Amino acid sequence: MQPKFVSIVGAGGKTTALRALARALAPRRVLVTTTTHIFPIQPPDCRTVLTDPMPDELLLQLALPGAVCAGRQAEGSKLCALSPDLLTQAAAATDIVLCEADGAHRLPLKLHRADEPVLAPQTDLYLIIAGLSALGKPVQDVVHRYALHPDWAANPKQLVGIPELLYCVRETATACGWPMEKLRVLLNQADTPALSAMAEPAAQALRADGLDCRIGSLRSDPDLLYRWLFSET
Repeated sequence: MQPKFVSIVGAGGKTTALRALARALAPRRVLVTTTTHIFPIQPPDCRTVLTDPMPDELLLQLALPGAVCAGRQAEGSKLCALSPDLLTQAAAATDIVLCEADGAHRLPLKLHRADEPVLAPQTDLYLIIAGLSALGKPVQDVVHRYALHPDWAANPKQLVGIPELLYCVRETATACGWPMEKLRVLLNQADTPALSAMAEPAAQALRADGLDCRIGSLRSDPDLLYRWLFSET
């Protein structure tokens, strides 16, 4: 069964994923929103952007095909979450909701505080994204909230390898707190054959955990998520 409400968590390509899915799903009625903060997904990726929409205005736009990006005005030209009641109304009125539920300060990996990610109760699929560009770089440079790991806090110049990548993905899966069948993992930024090969041991380990995991590059294959989540039988 195809998902109706997808929450995107982790780091290393969440906004790229939102844009790619919004474009691919344009024939359907799609809401793009957040439970945290996002920069608005502008046309042509979304048909329109609604800031602080009234319920009737949002529902009218969601009755038409195409992706609508909506949220409340936040600082720095960002959008933040719709009210819970309006999100519930909007989710019921549209075909698909794409929701960014995590913040990572544009870094490829992250760890989570107790109040992260911010998960909408309507979610029926969690897409975890992790960026392979972190490999070989110090945790302090590429892992948001790296200091939540005691060893990394003590040694912030520790380089990210497969064990560190796996730790971040597994920590994110635990933070989601849902059964494995509701989780998908994309090891993103496999922009070269070498990076893809380097990531294969991590993908195999995550599959052994019971996670549906794929390696790919949203930069070179923007339809990857659509084929995986919405078009495969």
